[in-house]
Amino acid sequence: MACKGRYGSMSGEPGALMKLMMSRERSLGIILICLPWLALLGWMASVSWFLTDDAFISFRYARNLLEGHGLVFNPGERVEGYSNFLWVLELAAVWRALGVPPEDAAPWLSVAFTAGTVGALAWWIYRLPSLRNRGLVGWMALGLVCSSATFAVWTSGGGLETRQLTFFIVLAVVCLSLYRDGRAGLLAASASLIGAALTRPEGPLIAVCCFGWLAVQRMADAKRMTVSWRELTYLAAPFVIVVTAHFLFRYAYYGEWLPNTYYAKHVRPWYESGFRYLWTAALETGLYLLIPLAWAALRHRWRETRDGIYALVLLLIAVHMAYVMRIGGDHFEYRPLDFYWPLLALPAAEGIVCIGSRIAAFDWRRIPHSHRLRLPGARACALILFIPVIFYCGAIQAALFFEGAKVDVRILRLHIELDEGNAGWLLAAPGMPVLTAISNDLRRQSVGQDVASPFAEHREFANEQMRWWQPYENMERGVIPDDALMAGGGLGRFYYLPDLKVIDIFGLTDATVARNPVTTPNHQRGIAHDRQPPPGYLTERGVNFTVHPAASSEAKALGRGQYAVKVGPGLWMPFDSFDHDWVVASFAGHDLRIAGGTEPVGVYMAGLIRDSEPAIRSTFDVYLSENALTYVKEPCAPADTVAKFFLHLYPVDVNDLPDHRKQHGFDNLDFTFGSLGRRGGGVIVDGRCIVKVPLPEYDIAEISTGQFVRVDGGFDHTWEGEIRLER
Repeated sequence: MACKGRYGSMSGEPGALMKLMMSRERSLGIILICLPWLALLGWMASVSWFLTDDAFISFRYARNLLEGHGLVFNPGERVEGYSNFLWVLELAAVWRALGVPPEDAAPWLSVAFTAGTVGALAWWIYRLPSLRNRGLVGWMALGLVCSSATFAVWTSGGGLETRQLTFFIVLAVVCLSLYRDGRAGLLAASASLIGAALTRPEGPLIAVCCFGWLAVQRMADAKRMTVSWRELTYLAAPFVIVVTAHFLFRYAYYGEWLPNTYYAKHVRPWYESGFRYLWTAALETGLYLLIPLAWAALRHRWRETRDGIYALVLLLIAVHMAYVMRIGGDHFEYRPLDFYWPLLALPAAEGIVCIGSRIAAFDWRRIPHSHRLRLPGARACALILFIPVIFYCGAIQAALFFEGAKVDVRILRLHIELDEGNAGWLLAAPGMPVLTAISNDLRRQSVGQDVASPFAEHREFANEQMRWWQPYENMERGVIPDDALMAGGGLGRFYYLPDLKVIDIFGLTDATVARNPVTTPNHQRGIAHDRQPPPGYLTERGVNFTVHPAASSEAKALGRGQYAVKVGPGLWMPFDSFDHDWVVASFAGHDLRIAGGTEPVGVYMAGLIRDSEPAIRSTFDVYLSENALTYVKEPCAPADTVAKFFLHLYPVDVNDLPDHRKQHGFDNLDFTFGSLGRRGGGVIVDGRCIVKVPLPEYDIAEISTGQFVRVDGGFDHTWEGEIRLER
């Protein structure tokens, strides 16, 4: 006699309980075979773990918010120099609640959002109706995401909000795919779109696409031109209310409808750079394969179930690509495209299965018997197709990833050339020599305009900034005078100097600079670094202070600046100022030291110029002393404060060079007037622009230096000179 109960019969054919057990065993098996993919992602994420200097701008906003100054970079100046409102609030909340500072919390928040993104993708695969070969599709989809070096790079996020935006977009698409027939699902999708809009400015663009797609999908479902306004209200109304409230807050608090970063970065449409950026991304990450595969899956799913969810995926990517092309790409390597990979993974994997099924089901009777082939089944065909797809999607980016991971020395405008020496395995694959050559050429053009800089460059720059500026975190508060004002770029370092007011010479946190017109043609531009202070603006604002990296002793401090003040145990702050009387009065009561005795800085520098002949006479006269080059221009114009210099040093013995420079035969120490990292910075003294650059300790045979501008993805020297040394 059969035993019956809640789960059906326990004899004969398996009942519901047996089916449930089999389903759980199958699910466990799928999880186990997917673990290697997750391990691969975790390993690559650990290799590329990094912070970027730009993230510290948001960190400073979070600090000032907690200290009661509000959402500002400089206390008393309301300028929205960030573009990640929700991210800043989250970092501040974590800092307040848990005592974890942003530089520690931000990467782990990104890891949490990465786990959420992968989890949302897995749930989408598990619950998507009418998905054939679900286990195989899920395994391939997870493989496409987890093997992506680009996706791994942004797992730690560099301290930025990138992966949070990806999570919210993926979650919104999953909610619309699985739960659009219920009010709760639409409200969840709306909440996800709200999160995306408060995380990044392009969030509203994503939301509008989702609203439009739902309306069209409902018309297709009803087979008539009618829209359920109730459903659209559930999806759109919460979004409109919250995002409108944020815009009103922005206008009330900052006096602008758009963030200041928009005005600072968007000069004019830059389609040529945007096309190059997207074309490079397509070659290196396999978008040229993933998008057609997603299209094949869309056609199959539409014919079978009239489900257009993959159309939403392709719509979001197409519209976002148009946006990215217009703005010219991004300073970071494929950061804006981060949500493409998890959205495309499932449709691309299903597309592979669809194509594999068609191949397996092909009617071979049309071919003469002597030419027939015996093909494997549909699943085997799909696996065979998956191998070249995952290789061609990941090979170039993997080669660049591991070459970049080796870099451990700061390099400006890092360009990694793939060739037989570092990627012979890659070039052995069919078609890869051509694809790699095109990729090399596109990246070579982009690097000259600071577009698509690889993660290694940002990592090393941030590491250098923290190494030289983080000691200021231990300095006494209140040492820097309230009326001290500095102008410079590389704002992240000033997170460690919260008392110092700074004018960003590129305009991110300064409304006046952000709106100063740019006449530079596109082929000479540098993305997000085009704006400059208007003539006389820095003088009008009263710029009077230039601080340099922290030093552990008085001697080291005075080697970096004309002045030094002790700001903590074993901690000195070197700085320069053209107003000697102001320095003496402002730092009275502090342990102040002055290079060259008590001689004012203007007199001190004038003595160097008076007693020496320039080694190079040009736009900037260049003086060579025992261990430094000094660049001097009189009179000093505002444009000179954003001057870009090249400095190439040819050693007597090439073995003295850092490892990454030995193959080139010279050391590249290019710099700008506003920021020299650990090497100091430029100052304005008695109407002169002066930049002092310490030289390395090895013997130098020849020095080549000058200034440059960007031209057609390369560089054009506006002036240059050479110095030959006899030793």
